[in-house]
Amino acid sequence: MRAARVGQAVSTVRSAWIVVALAMAGCAETDAAPQQARQATPQQARQAAPPRTAPPPTAAPMTVRAHGLTAELPPGWQAASESLTPHLTDPREELAVGTYPLRYRQTECAHMPGSALEALGAGDAFVTLEERGLGVPDGAADFPSRPARFGPALGGPSEAGACAPGAQFSDHWFGFSDAGRHFHVLVAFGPRASAEVQRQAWAILDGLRVDSGVVPDWQSSG
Repeated sequence: MRAARVGQAVSTVRSAWIVVALAMAGCAETDAAPQQARQATPQQARQAAPPRTAPPPTAAPMTVRAHGLTAELPPGWQAASESLTPHLTDPREELAVGTYPLRYRQTECAHMPGSALEALGAGDAFVTLEERGLGVPDGAADFPSRPARFGPALGGPSEAGACAPGAQFSDHWFGFSDAGRHFHVLVAFGPRASAEVQRQAWAILDGLRVDSGVVPDWQSSG
């Protein structure tokens, strides 16, 4: 009788161990599955990776209005928020735009935007208009009628290079008259400015609108 009970107890313990062993094996299989899923091939990883975020869109074109002048700037261009030639009394700076931030800093020449020219990068462009005061005779040689199109054939190098001797750029200095007003123009390009950036600079001038109702309130120095 005692022997039967001992045998039954041994059998019960053996069954319990079998159950425990099966449970442990099941856990091992469950843990192994995620490991296999994590060990994906490089091709599977590339396919599963989320797409790269697209670069943000470029800034929208901007309209600039100052002193009776209206200019349309392409994306990437900006206007100076202050005069780059604050000590120049005639002509006076009416508009200055570029493909980079424009800030005034005192330089060797008060009559040229030296700080803007020194900051002009290799791929940048800069355009500024300076207006003469009252008293400029109509038909003055320095201020022919506004051309049908602005372009690189206009003007030539100015004193800008001497005012920013450490900067590298090519420039065009010329004048024109429109709506009874008289302007000097400086267009400057960095040595690696793309054809598109240069086209944009001339297009800004092509699209320039001059309000004849706004006239200088100072006399021209001659």
